[in-house]
Amino acid sequence: MRKTLSVLFAIAALAMPAQGQTPESIFRDYEDMRSNLDRMMMAREIEAVLRAFGASDEMTDEELKTLEHRVRSIFPFDFRHVHVLKTDDMGEGWRRELYAYWAGVSYIYATVLFHERDGELVAISFKFNTDIDALIEVF
Repeated sequence: MRKTLSVLFAIAALAMPAQGQTPESIFRDYEDMRSNLDRMMMAREIEAVLRAFGASDEMTDEELKTLEHRVRSIFPFDFRHVHVLKTDDMGEGWRRELYAYWAGVSYIYATVLFHERDGELVAISFKFNTDIDALIEVF
């Protein structure tokens, strides 16, 4: 079951914002981005988080709903904790962060590559997975 979920996450990870960046991947600042990300991930609102971070443009509405249903079936309770595991500051406003969300012994991980510029933050790439090794290798 986890392998199937990893495959679905891999499909979601392939969907990246178009070159011009859609408005849904733009946030006021880091705090705005994190509050949205944490709220949606902790509530297991996968469809909403993929839309908000511009990672839904290559998935149909049905695929998004199916992915959220799978996550909710594997994790029947909302996540209660979040921690930034790694930060890669690339300079000039570019940064990638790896987050862990958990409740009890159930964990899910997410990574965001973002660029802070001209008074806004643009989420360039968003991925999530139950397998930390699938995401930690980007660091």
